[in-house]
Amino acid sequence: MIPVYICDDEQAISERLKKIISDQIMILDGDMGPVRVADVPAELLMLQKQDTVPAIYFLDIDFPGQMSGLALAQELRRYDPRGFIVFITAHGDLAFETFRLRLEALDYIVKGDYNAMSVRVRDCLVSIQERLRDEPSGQGRYCTLKLFDTVRHIPVEDILYFEALGYKHTLRLHMINELLEFNSSLDHFGEQLGEGFWRCHRGFLVNRDHVRAVHMKEQIVELDTGDQCPLSRKAKSECREKCKS
Repeated sequence: MIPVYICDDEQAISERLKKIISDQIMILDGDMGPVRVADVPAELLMLQKQDTVPAIYFLDIDFPGQMSGLALAQELRRYDPRGFIVFITAHGDLAFETFRLRLEALDYIVKGDYNAMSVRVRDCLVSIQERLRDEPSGQGRYCTLKLFDTVRHIPVEDILYFEALGYKHTLRLHMINELLEFNSSLDHFGEQLGEGFWRCHRGFLVNRDHVRAVHMKEQIVELDTGDQCPLSRKAKSECREKCKS
């Protein structure tokens, strides 16, 4: 699911917009949601840093006494460079300013006519669905993990494998150019990442896109980086069954 955020300090607008977005997601049967609402930019940033990316953002421009919607979008781009930003605004022409700031906004929807807003929101969600569907497997996806008080969004294509260490609930994440240790479980990431990752051993979860070969006799999974992970008897049997089918 790709999360959806609304940030607008006018409650009537945000509630109406939430209903429009929720209705359109239901009609499109889209893999999107939940729809979260924030009144001010600081609240949205707090929510976003604790959630998965990429995400969809519907942002107002004017927040008196707060950072502007444009500044908010710049900050969001630091954490979610592949997110989808839509401005909901009373201003008719923002294209030049968003281009200058390199915000890559998907659309600019003018407040007022709710029927017109509904059509534009639907067009945005359809476009997002098509872009996500056309992405190669794994590309554009992120794995979210917590390191002490910091939330990291790791591109899935950069992940080689997770290794469970000897001490309780400690994992080592092997990436192409980085190594991280943190507290969690392989079950958690197996569920989060789905079929693209393989539990080749009780203590190892590997990215299928990086598997070069499975050596049955040696009971080793070889990755395209030259790294090797052990192959359990259970995983070995599963491989043999798949080869028969």
